[in-house]
Amino acid sequence: MKTAAEYLTVKSIAIAIAIRAALMLFVAAPLLAQAQALDAGNEDVRTLIYPLSWLEIGVINVPTDSPKFGEYNGLDRSGAYLLANVELRGGDAYQQGDGSTRWQVRGIDLGTTSRRLEANVAQQGLWNFGVHFDQLRHYTTDGSYQTPFLGSPGDNLFILPPAFGVINTTTTTSAGVITSENRGAQSLSASQLAMFHNKNIYTERRDTGLTAGYHMNAQWALQFDFKRLGQSGAKLIGSGTDAYDLSDAGGFKYGGERIAILMNPTEYKTDTLNLTLNWTGRKGFASAGYFGSIFHDDYSGISWSNPFVTGGTGGAPNPAPGTSPGAAFPLSTMSTPPGNQLHQLNLSGGYLFSPATKLTGGLSYARNTQNASYDGTYTLVPNTAEILPVNSLDGLVVMTHADLKLTHQASSALNFVAGFKYNERDNRTASHEYTFLDLGGEELSAVNIPMSNKRTQFDLGADYRFSAHQKLHLGYESERINRWCNNPLANNAQGELSATNAGYYTTASCVQVPRNSENRLVATWRASLGESVNVNAGFTHGRRSSEVNRSFYNPMQANNQGFENYGYLAFFDASRRQNLFKAGVTWQATDRFTIGLNGRRTNDDYDSTLGVQKGDTSSANLDASFSYSENGSVAAYASWQRRTRDLLSASGRDAIVLRDTLWSNNFSDRDNTVGFSGKQKSLLGGKLDLTEEFNYSSGTSRYVTNLVQNISAAVGNSGSSPDIRAKTTQFRFVGAYRLNTASSVLAGYLYQRLKSSDYFYSAYQFGFTPTTLLPTNQQAPNYTVNTIFVAYRYSFR
Repeated sequence: MKTAAEYLTVKSIAIAIAIRAALMLFVAAPLLAQAQALDAGNEDVRTLIYPLSWLEIGVINVPTDSPKFGEYNGLDRSGAYLLANVELRGGDAYQQGDGSTRWQVRGIDLGTTSRRLEANVAQQGLWNFGVHFDQLRHYTTDGSYQTPFLGSPGDNLFILPPAFGVINTTTTTSAGVITSENRGAQSLSASQLAMFHNKNIYTERRDTGLTAGYHMNAQWALQFDFKRLGQSGAKLIGSGTDAYDLSDAGGFKYGGERIAILMNPTEYKTDTLNLTLNWTGRKGFASAGYFGSIFHDDYSGISWSNPFVTGGTGGAPNPAPGTSPGAAFPLSTMSTPPGNQLHQLNLSGGYLFSPATKLTGGLSYARNTQNASYDGTYTLVPNTAEILPVNSLDGLVVMTHADLKLTHQASSALNFVAGFKYNERDNRTASHEYTFLDLGGEELSAVNIPMSNKRTQFDLGADYRFSAHQKLHLGYESERINRWCNNPLANNAQGELSATNAGYYTTASCVQVPRNSENRLVATWRASLGESVNVNAGFTHGRRSSEVNRSFYNPMQANNQGFENYGYLAFFDASRRQNLFKAGVTWQATDRFTIGLNGRRTNDDYDSTLGVQKGDTSSANLDASFSYSENGSVAAYASWQRRTRDLLSASGRDAIVLRDTLWSNNFSDRDNTVGFSGKQKSLLGGKLDLTEEFNYSSGTSRYVTNLVQNISAAVGNSGSSPDIRAKTTQFRFVGAYRLNTASSVLAGYLYQRLKSSDYFYSAYQFGFTPTTLLPTNQQAPNYTVNTIFVAYRYSFR
């Protein structure tokens, strides 16, 4: 993770462990505190008068290649990396002068791909100007991804080597027609496997911007910000394609669905502009502004060679592995994100009616447009002429927002707060009926549904202080959501599923849940029991009601392979009862020892025929700290979390069958973390500071599927999945030694290990069956890294 916060020494280099989102800090994390200790005394006062500037130079050695270890910190490959950080400050406002100008230049992690450089100058109360550059490379695989395609991350055309040929596919046919259900097995020859090669997949962000402000007088000020966010590289994406049956010289047939994992380019540019005029009066303030965002994608689509062929070319026998299929070898194409623009006007302000009563609020109006051409965004089927109803979406979404907040201090013990929010997303895009061929070669049609929604929120709260040691908060929250479509085609389209399930999918609509309403009651109590014990407890009860169109037919659903199981509701739309309990206690046993314990439990019960039925989340955290001397301390913590989810669904999409064929799926997730740390300051005559830290975390997830009603047991359709596991271990040791008042040497060691297993990766392996997926040989991430660093820091005023 990356931040733009200021640092006075070697900046922490973040290491993000994606599994369980466990965030690890790099070796230099405690250096800020140590550098502050080296400059102890009246540092804050001195800095105001004589600003501290510093330079840092060093080296860090990473002995092992690991894109997962270097997911965010730029330390993905073995070798030595430059540690370079700088902060320079100056201006005539310092040193007790009569000026008012300050300037600053900062550079952080300049030797890695996680660098930031910025410069700012300001004349207090009159103007300010600044520029910045921020880079962050994010590795999204651990280096095990393999592909036979020629191309690099950032490209949008991936061609197989000329000698690769086709992948033989064996299919079964019915009356000479090969459908998507007739999926066969593929085989890769030894020569084809030899053409697979590794690619490190990453996306890189380059953020360049400037900011400027001008105070016209004590009341009026103008602020301008501009940022260009450039992105490059790629993310992996699954692409559906067909195994073409070329045995018929008169045209193409379809040999069933196949999947390739491709490098989807992220060659994007986003320009954002924010211009604000601010006014400040004696009792009020106001701001009027414009915000604009323009997104541009260098490509309209991504294309790749389709190696899945059956039956031969032009009536010839099926090509052997490694032989060329000739000109009939087709390209498949899918779209990348289209360019779009957002333009928004903002107005906000506040007024102080009295010392006890204040009102604040805001308004905004925005238009979001998208009109990129469809050209180059879809696969052209050989020997067919596809006609689109329009050549672009011509999309328009109008967004309006309003909010108000009133606070009133009724007495020294009682405070009231009332708030209101209104958000409307009005999708004015037209609907059209699109005809296409699915992956089975069947001609289908579907209608795009430009859904709109309106969300209205209201909250009322009161805080009452019984005494200096006891407080109570009570609150009520209300939320209403309405969803709709603006055109008849989206609301009235009927299709195959409604015709074959008469009496079930009878109501055409773009919305399954047109209305939600939720009410919540909140209570929190805090108290101090004596001078050493603080306690808190809270409870929230929420009830969400949903108006459901139970005979809903989705016009985007082209056939019965859609997601609309009759009676199925997504958990975020379904009616729900939620109860949340939380409590905590902190005990400061002595001036040196403190211990705290807190916990939380949430229960969700859903009212839906199919879908999530219930959910539960529980967590507990224990932490303690002990200062055994003025210059030494230790701390420890432990956390536990458990989540469960119960889901009920059906085996098919036919409404008549769904009434009797049911299965359930239960998900559970457990996370445990423990950690210890220690600090020793002013050793060796006040010159040496040490920091030690140990962390261990373990996470396990499991799915269990049970057959509930009228489903015959078969291999793989019930039982427990293999556990999904991730364990991380980290030990860190850092020391800082002061050579003199201006110079310091910092050194450290980091041990970090990730051990994970996930059965999901089994499908990517060479030789895995069923082989409807072009293998990538990706592995669950695992690594062990031992890292050392040394740096020299010079400070001056």
